[in-house]
Amino acid sequence: MALLPSIQPAGIPVRIKFDMFFDRAGVAAGISKAKRAGLYKAGSVVMQAARRSIRKMGAARPKLKVEKVYSKMALQEIVKLQGATAERLGVLRDSRGRFLVGSGGISSRDGLITETDRQRVRELLFEMKYKPPSAPGNPPHTHGAQAQLRRSITYDYDASTESVVIGGFMRGIEKLVSLHEFGGSQKMAPWAWVPDKFGRGYSGIIGWWAVGRAPRSRRWTPLTAMKPRHFIYPARPYMRPALKKSVDAGKISEAFGNSFTMTGRPGT
Repeated sequence: MALLPSIQPAGIPVRIKFDMFFDRAGVAAGISKAKRAGLYKAGSVVMQAARRSIRKMGAARPKLKVEKVYSKMALQEIVKLQGATAERLGVLRDSRGRFLVGSGGISSRDGLITETDRQRVRELLFEMKYKPPSAPGNPPHTHGAQAQLRRSITYDYDASTESVVIGGFMRGIEKLVSLHEFGGSQKMAPWAWVPDKFGRGYSGIIGWWAVGRAPRSRRWTPLTAMKPRHFIYPARPYMRPALKKSVDAGKISEAFGNSFTMTGRPGT
């Protein structure tokens, strides 16, 4: 097992060559069927472990239940809805405190919102606006709707060592993959979020992108009044812990069955 050069300290980021995947004839002819199957499963195990360790936050989160109830409303509008109470929703109890048959339960509906749902919306708005990072030493968070960092993690076959290579590749910001794993600094340029033609959307929000890279959405515009600055990234490893966790849990040996003997440990 190995890690992609793109997340090695001071390594040169590389693009994954998809013509080297296991389903290509050139690879299949070079290694045994048993080893190919084992490497494929082992790569998938570590990839999934690494992806799951990166927590989805803000726009990357699955939609809240209350968002589906009020699908045509913005979060800022939902959070301002009138509070749902037992009296407003007709939830009645008898003298022993039991719900009466057919009275239903408290939920966010009919233009009302429960305090639990309101708090969840507030937390989501906070995450979307401030994009809080994970604690140093823990896997990073992913905030974008595309969960780009999580999705970038993949694996490939290295013919020179007959091993599977695992890691992340983020087009245009390859260095960030390494920064998260090992820590370091990155020069970032400021961008401002522009509300849509109806005046909706966040105002006064500043996003930072690596110098030379632009955000995908056209709602962002360069903030020339502010100078680029260097951001310090504490180490938030996610690849090595995923590899170690998979080995310690016996997932790698399970992938190979009884055909091979595993030697060495991650990081050695």
